[in-house]
Amino acid sequence: MKEIATENFQRICEAYEILSDESKRQIYDIYGMEGLTSGLELGPKLNKAEEIKEELERLRRRKEQEKVSAHVRPSGSILANLSLPQFLGGRGIMRGMAMSSEVQTQISKRNAIAIGGNLAVNGNSGGGTATVVLRHQLSSVSSIEFMASAGLRSLIGVQTSRHLSLHSTATMGIAVSLRDGSINLSNSWTRELSETTSGNIQLVLGLESAVAVGWQKKEEKMSAAAEIKIGTSSFGATAHYTHRFSAKSHGRIAGRVGSSNLEIEIGGGRKISQFSTVRMLYSVGIQASEELTSAWLDVTRKDFVAKMKKNDDP
Repeated sequence: MKEIATENFQRICEAYEILSDESKRQIYDIYGMEGLTSGLELGPKLNKAEEIKEELERLRRRKEQEKVSAHVRPSGSILANLSLPQFLGGRGIMRGMAMSSEVQTQISKRNAIAIGGNLAVNGNSGGGTATVVLRHQLSSVSSIEFMASAGLRSLIGVQTSRHLSLHSTATMGIAVSLRDGSINLSNSWTRELSETTSGNIQLVLGLESAVAVGWQKKEEKMSAAAEIKIGTSSFGATAHYTHRFSAKSHGRIAGRVGSSNLEIEIGGGRKISQFSTVRMLYSVGIQASEELTSAWLDVTRKDFVAKMKKNDDP
């Protein structure tokens, strides 16, 4: 009985305090008891009614944005190709530009859709492509994707994936070109070799048949990947290594070699805010008997990517 009486007395005191304080009464009329208690849990103590209202509205807007972001995930990139020799020759510094954008949304528990497009201009020529992908989760271990693309590469395709075991995944796909009617078949197998390492094998049959073998490793302080691809008329190998010096800084070195090109890339980046990262990359290579030198400035955001490229090749 004593505990019940004490609890009732505390409630009466709280009610009297709210009714006697005009600011608290306004908050209670608008947001209820939750609004009053939230004002004390926001970090610094908020005494004015206007401060509590503003903070509650800010938290409410943040929750709404998080709810939307959980279902809609936009991303995009802008790439500018700049040439210093061309600028010094009086022909302008801009060689080309490309941009891409994509929006992914979860339309139901098992279905998701992605709509994207890209545009590219290089000198006096250019083009674009629009793509729609519908993904359906068949079960806890398998899924299927339907894809359609219109533009320079007009095609339709379907791809299905399945977890063969706890450490293995297989993917099979088919794509039909709407321009010449050619058909491409692809099969890939991925296996987790350890907690931080995985390997994959890919087989592509079509106009450009090829076999590729890849390896990936990702740890807390570093990540690395390598791939060898052998085709009917080409050969290529790529590798890159990224080391994280701290939670905000990282360095990267990469190399690419093929039947007609050789390129080495080195650089690094730093996270400047919660959503933004700046990267500087410098690459030197040889392609089709020409020496190429380029510098990259990459500014990345969580929902948007902006890139600039500077070429020193004539």
